Amino acid sequence: MEASNRSSIRVRPPPLTHSNMRLHPYLLFTTLQLVLFLSTSASGETPAEKGSNNKHSPGNSSPLAKTAEPGTESQPSGRKKRKKKKQPQRKPIAPQDYAQWEQMNMGNRKMSHDGRWLTFDIRRVDGKSSLHLHKIKNGKNEEEQVYSQGESPVFSNDSQWLSVTIGKSPEEKKKAKESKKPAGPGTTIHLRSLIDGKTTEFRNVVTLAFSHDSRFAAIEVIGKSTPARPGTPPTPPARALLVRNLETGKDTTFGNVTKFAWSKKGSLLALVVDSPSISNALQLFDPGSETLRTLEASDEDYAGLLWRKDSFDLAAARQMKFGDKEDISHTLLAFRNLDDSNKPTGEKTIYDHSKNRSFPVDHYLTASLSWDKNGQALHCSLKKWENKPKDFPSPPKPPAKQEQGKKGKTNNNSAKDSSPAQPSPDKSPDQKEGSQKQKGQDSPELPAKTLRETLTTPSNVEVWHSKDVTIMPRQKKEASSRRNPTRKAVWWLKENKLVQLENELTERVTIMQDGLRAIGMDSSPHEREAMFGPRLHDVYAISTRNGKRNRILEGVKFTLSTSPNGRFLLFVREGHIWIHDLKTGKQRNITSTLKTSFTDTQDDTLAQEKRPFGSGIWLTDSSGVLLYDRYDIWLLDPRGERTRKLTNGRKEQLRHRISQASYREENHGNIARGDRIYVGLFGERSKKSGYGSLTLATRKTPAADWKTHLLDDALMMFLTRSRDVDVLTFTRERSDQSRDLYLTGPTMEDSHKVTETNTFQKNYQWGRSELVNFQNTQGVPLQGMLTYPAGYRKGKKYPMIVYIYEKRSQDLHRYYTPSEKHPYNPCVFSAEGYFVFQPDIVYRPQQPGISAVDCVVPAVEKVLKTGMVDSRRVGLMGHSWGAYQTSFIVTQTDLFSAAVAGAPLTDMMSMSVSVYWNSGGTNARIFAQSQGRMNKPFWQDAENYARNSPIHGLDTLNTPLLIAFGDKDGAVDWDQGIEMYNAARWAGKDDLVLLVYPGENHGLRKEENMVDYHYRVREWMGHFLKKETGRRWITEGKSFLEREKEKEDLRKKNNSKPPPDKTKAGE
Repeated sequence: MEASNRSSIRVRPPPLTHSNMRLHPYLLFTTLQLVLFLSTSASGETPAEKGSNNKHSPGNSSPLAKTAEPGTESQPSGRKKRKKKKQPQRKPIAPQDYAQWEQMNMGNRKMSHDGRWLTFDIRRVDGKSSLHLHKIKNGKNEEEQVYSQGESPVFSNDSQWLSVTIGKSPEEKKKAKESKKPAGPGTTIHLRSLIDGKTTEFRNVVTLAFSHDSRFAAIEVIGKSTPARPGTPPTPPARALLVRNLETGKDTTFGNVTKFAWSKKGSLLALVVDSPSISNALQLFDPGSETLRTLEASDEDYAGLLWRKDSFDLAAARQMKFGDKEDISHTLLAFRNLDDSNKPTGEKTIYDHSKNRSFPVDHYLTASLSWDKNGQALHCSLKKWENKPKDFPSPPKPPAKQEQGKKGKTNNNSAKDSSPAQPSPDKSPDQKEGSQKQKGQDSPELPAKTLRETLTTPSNVEVWHSKDVTIMPRQKKEASSRRNPTRKAVWWLKENKLVQLENELTERVTIMQDGLRAIGMDSSPHEREAMFGPRLHDVYAISTRNGKRNRILEGVKFTLSTSPNGRFLLFVREGHIWIHDLKTGKQRNITSTLKTSFTDTQDDTLAQEKRPFGSGIWLTDSSGVLLYDRYDIWLLDPRGERTRKLTNGRKEQLRHRISQASYREENHGNIARGDRIYVGLFGERSKKSGYGSLTLATRKTPAADWKTHLLDDALMMFLTRSRDVDVLTFTRERSDQSRDLYLTGPTMEDSHKVTETNTFQKNYQWGRSELVNFQNTQGVPLQGMLTYPAGYRKGKKYPMIVYIYEKRSQDLHRYYTPSEKHPYNPCVFSAEGYFVFQPDIVYRPQQPGISAVDCVVPAVEKVLKTGMVDSRRVGLMGHSWGAYQTSFIVTQTDLFSAAVAGAPLTDMMSMSVSVYWNSGGTNARIFAQSQGRMNKPFWQDAENYARNSPIHGLDTLNTPLLIAFGDKDGAVDWDQGIEMYNAARWAGKDDLVLLVYPGENHGLRKEENMVDYHYRVREWMGHFLKKETGRRWITEGKSFLEREKEKEDLRKKNNSKPPPDKTKAGE
């Protein structure tokens, strides 16, 4: 979408002259090739933004404007009743219609701090997108601008400026991909004044950043590349930093700037200048006074510019190179109180580890830095030196000719002109050798060498030993981090002392919010148990002042959060939440007296210690912690004195969870008493969702009782609050209503609909979804999500596709966008005239396959009883774990007429002892602790492993089964597919097809493969469930040469070149 015309007046940008572009006197601007394109429009209109027809945003000026509660439609005004117009007949959705469908990209939904401006992004299936800017006033919205392919919006802190990056169009991306040429450097950014709407366009920009006080903007731009001379590499394009005064429009330009960072208070700009002729400089520019200070100069480069929040304290790292070391170390620099004009470099502190005897000699400092929130220390990291130089050639061996020459010189000193490699002209080689032997040599004859001794290339064999705690693939994945792990440390500025916190004992350290203590984890004592059991660790309390550590917990699985004052640590033990008091060393169970569980007892995996519901959210004064049980929010005192349940969701099975909108930036992830807490709601059985709020009591104000604001048969998500005021946005969707954005206030009484996505959907047939309640064979009450065929007609029987993967009914209100890249898309199958059913599955130990049968079959039978589905035309499909259960279920029942399994495990025995290649770990842990739900190895329970394996049920497989794999699948090895394929051939099964996508992992990523699989799944189900004519690949298969010819014909049709044949290149 492009911008609407608001004015025909165009103002040509003034030429860049000394009057409007200031070259700072302290720096020589050497980037003469810099090309900076600027254009200014008084109306806020730019060429990329013209001519918008906005149909997404029903603001006050839009004909589609609506004011409605979610789930309601506004009625037209006027007293007279209008005759209902006959609605045009809706048409089915065809694949060529998919491209226009729209989705909201939540990453670009931003609000200005004052709550007066809003951006959001609408993206189409075909890749086109539009970023919308709306003005908010009195709870309503009005569209101001639409940016075609706009992305990454950033508001200034004072809410008066907006920068928007203009991305590449789908056509440009496709062209670049086909040409295999990298995109040119830099991008286009629009800088808009939110006061008067004027917009400046900057081209060839690397980045734009506002100063903290919003008075200035720093813009890094790229100039033209200088053509390379013959025989020389191309010169990289010049870069410059433009600092614009947003009030006056004056610019100050710096050349050769490699790094820059604005202070997080005021508007001081730290920058690193890399001069080819003089030393590098770390400088500080004050654009308000137009003064420049040099903080330090060095021949070495600078890195890690970092300002402390709400201060004028700057940290940096200067490179420190050692000739005999491979890595680059750093000197740490801290400049505090840089706003003090009497101290040009502030309070400067330097830590040079080469001059500090207490620093470990075999380590160096990286450039990774972070400030302690109180400004007393910097957090940094150490690594071990590589004890070899960068280039370490082996000593050269003398050439064979030289060796022979030496022998010739010894035996015949006069033969100076003869080639050392040739025998003397008057002697044959045999005579020469014989004469040498006759003379007698002082050195004894050397023994003959073995082939092993003469090999110059070592074998690349890997030694896998049964004593390995970590198997070889995992070791290889972790090699880089384990070979030279990063060790966290603290640099105390006042004492100029560095304290190392992490070492071989405590590999993972988290510094607590008070900065004085840290929590360290050590899993090494429990590594053998973790091979096939839970991953446990010991916990240490560490002093950041001196590095002393004290073990406080042994063998725990879940450590949770720590209090802001650094005194309390939450952890889980035997299903309860415990507190460790770091001040007294005492531990207490703070949930033992409560008749509820704060861990997920509904988890049907075989892990003994169940995962807790969240890690706990602390109050800013550390007087309490907010915890979740299955449905409610509780406030617990860490000293065990008071406990209060804040919500009452258990009665209605309504889950309450604190929304991200409750968090304030200044509270560091904690919640202050007196702040409004926004809570998301979800009905475990009803599938309703919404929001409510409450306020915790302070000494001055009483607690506000719980209040439910919104609760509807829809899916509401992504509640966000502007930083400074209670202006909120959230999204709402249903299975038949695409996701839209709503604007509301703190009580959510008047929620205003901001967007109107997919308005054209009213012209198409669309299916609705409903809940189906059923019981499995064990009598457990379960639910399923049933989506109707688009254009459903009562009394007609339809085919049905069942999609399975553990629990699916929670997606009842999720809106699915049609796409040719999604093989299991419910929307697509609904449009094709199928019911789509997604039932929940629960599990029993050692029976993962049987459990699925016990849930899926009665669920399908419940739907069949409605009479809407033709029982002879029911298909089943799933991916990964769902594919395993699909493959297994069709060996146990003939209820299904076709099945599709994407990357299924087919043999529980071989799968349980194979490798999860994506992580390098063993699948045995997944079986014992996670999804596999098998608490014994197969040699101790072979009957159940065979009983629950699809491959062991091939004799009773009567359902046509399509299996798909990528041959680089790192989750389920594609050997599982090969085994099933070959076993089916051996068993004489004629309706099993294996699709193999070369180079693909567990989920397809190449566009051509995603589209191919999408259509093959549709063709498979269409043939067996709708009696469509079967393609040859379904009925007979297709040979390798036939498929190669088919691809070549397609390439000729599309005028595309074939990919290089790697086999011919010897790869």
